[in-house]
Amino acid sequence: MYKLDEIRHIHFEPTQRCQAACPMCDRTNNPHIKNAEISIEQFKQIIDVNLAQQLDGFFMCGNHGDPMIAKDTLDMYEWLRYNNNEMWLGMITNAGGRSDDWWKRLAGIFGDYGKVSFSVDGLEDTNHLYRVNVDWKRVENSMDVFTQAGGQGTWVFLIFEHNEHQVEEAERMAKLFGLGFQKKKTGRWIQSCRTVKNFIPDDEIDKKTHHKIDKKITSKGNEIKPPIKTEHQNKSVNEYDKLIKQHGTFQDYLDTTKIECKSLKKREIYISAEGLVTPCCWTAGKLHKVYREQSKQIWSYIDDIKNINVLHKPLNEIIEGNFFKKIEQSWNLTSCLQGKSQVCSEKCGTGFDAFGDQWK
Repeated sequence: MYKLDEIRHIHFEPTQRCQAACPMCDRTNNPHIKNAEISIEQFKQIIDVNLAQQLDGFFMCGNHGDPMIAKDTLDMYEWLRYNNNEMWLGMITNAGGRSDDWWKRLAGIFGDYGKVSFSVDGLEDTNHLYRVNVDWKRVENSMDVFTQAGGQGTWVFLIFEHNEHQVEEAERMAKLFGLGFQKKKTGRWIQSCRTVKNFIPDDEIDKKTHHKIDKKITSKGNEIKPPIKTEHQNKSVNEYDKLIKQHGTFQDYLDTTKIECKSLKKREIYISAEGLVTPCCWTAGKLHKVYREQSKQIWSYIDDIKNINVLHKPLNEIIEGNFFKKIEQSWNLTSCLQGKSQVCSEKCGTGFDAFGDQWK
């Protein structure tokens, strides 16, 4: 796909640890999560001086953990800033933790070349309904201290039925904090049936592979439902039935769609808290789904898991190795059953972009 000296952006997951239990997160109730975490010593070996100096952007988020929780997050950002004054630094967090000094220090490191996205989905009486276990007072304090210290941030508001009446009030509050405000319309109302009911073997892919869902149940027993107002809904989700009518099944769409890799356009790679290197977080996410069989295809591209682990193998050898090549080569195959990457078709297919429509 590309060589190491062509990489300009890195999406990095420093930890699998998180205090929250969001119902749509792959971390929740997932027995494969072992709370892996990258240390500052490991980080400096992975992101050496030469790599840090060539990057345009470095973004911390991940599939399972919140970077706010990781022990060495600030030391990692300081290492990057020390070696590259103009690199754009970013982080997504639920904001429900850390001391005032921690947030002040983060604001100082980011300066004019960085931004925090605060994932806050409601106000005091609603944020905890989806962001299970996240303390509102800590959230408010984190956003306030960070911006008062000069940090740039955006309040990202994930819209559901239970909080859509608060969107305008949250936007007004964001302005008081000195934050930008962005509405997020999740596309996760389209799910693989394998996530919901055990699994379907790869050789039996049929009409049952994907469907729309109308609610999720949290560990606290609360129902999370899509927003009612059209302007708060994801366009791709709303046009799902039209897509099925056009193609016959969602799987038929995946088999025939052209793939335009979002990571390749940005020249970005993803590194997980276990050290696994993949083109994107979606590819990595398939490695540890709740039901391992759901991920059978992505594992077929891997000859040895250590060969894509940067704690065991040099980063350049991974990027230029078989795993990345097999994924790219799969895009030209005739169907997912024949080896075309299912996750690439889902996330980077040109006819259905629920991810991109989150922000529209």
